[in-house]
Amino acid sequence: MRRTVGPRERLALAVTAQLLLVGGLLSPALLDSVRAQEVMLETAPVDPRDLLRGQYLTLAYRVSRVQAGPDVNGGQVAYVPLRKSSKGVWTGERAVATRPGGGVFLQGRVQWINAGQATLNYGIERFYLSEEAARSEEGRGAAGLRARVRVAPSGRARLLELWRENERIR
Repeated sequence: MRRTVGPRERLALAVTAQLLLVGGLLSPALLDSVRAQEVMLETAPVDPRDLLRGQYLTLAYRVSRVQAGPDVNGGQVAYVPLRKSSKGVWTGERAVATRPGGGVFLQGRVQWINAGQATLNYGIERFYLSEEAARSEEGRGAAGLRARVRVAPSGRARLLELWRENERIR
C-alpha cells in the first residue's frame, strides 16, 4: 500500500526546508558574533572637506595604512595582526597574505601598495549618524576619534560606535 503525502505534511516539509536554509545562512554570522572580541581603534585624518558626507562620517584608521608583507598584492585579501597598546587602543603594523593562526587580527582588502605601504579597506570606513549628531560633528575633523569595533575570529570587523574623547557619538 502506498501512502500519499497530505497538504499538511507538504506544508511542514516546505517550512522546515526554509527554516534550515535561513539557519544555515545565519549560523556563521551568529557564531562569529558570539566569539568576537571588541577592540578600540584610533582613526586617522581624512580630507576634512569630505569627512562628513550627508549623514555619515568617512573614516580611516591608523591600521588602514601599514607595511606590506612580501606576498601582499593590491586587490587581494590581507590580514593585519593587532596588539593592544598601553593606551588601550589596538594597533597593527604589517599586512600579511596568510591568515594568522591565532590572536586578534583584521581581514581587509588591499586597495593599493605604494613605497612598501599597503592601504587596506576593512568595510568599516563609514559611520552613519543621526541628524543631530551630523550637525554637531560637522567641521570637527577626525582628531580624537576612536572606533569601538567587534572583530570576529575570521578577522571580519563590525563598527559598533564612535567616541570623541570620553563622549559617545550617536
